[in-house]
Amino acid sequence: MEFTQLVQYILYVILTAILPVAAKYTVELIQAKIRESAFIEEAAKTEARSLLIKDALSDIMDAVLYVNQTFVDTLKSKGEFTQSAWEEAKKKAYNAALLTVSEESKKAVACVYGSFDNWLQLKIEASVQAAKTNKDVIL
Repeated sequence: MEFTQLVQYILYVILTAILPVAAKYTVELIQAKIRESAFIEEAAKTEARSLLIKDALSDIMDAVLYVNQTFVDTLKSKGEFTQSAWEEAKKKAYNAALLTVSEESKKAVACVYGSFDNWLQLKIEASVQAAKTNKDVIL
């Protein structure tokens, strides 16, 4: 056996043993990078949703404060704020919030909480309560 054949044989044996191990670690590294990328992507989506939901909360508070200033305060000053006026104020706040909350925010809320409509009604109630207890509330 010549020297070149011996070197070729040794390289063949070494590569036959090392190549599958190296391939395994390469595949595991690629899979880890894919998982890491998916985690980063999900974290970015979660952060984006959070910002959209905060924007929606701010829009709801603005709608509630607007209705309070333009409708409720006027009726209260006249002594005409009744249960039916309360119901109308809630409808006005609901409609104002629907107009101001972006479609992206509505989708983010629906994705996280299931129903935008139910969430909106709850947040209007909470915003009304917050506005009653502290006129300077900003969400």
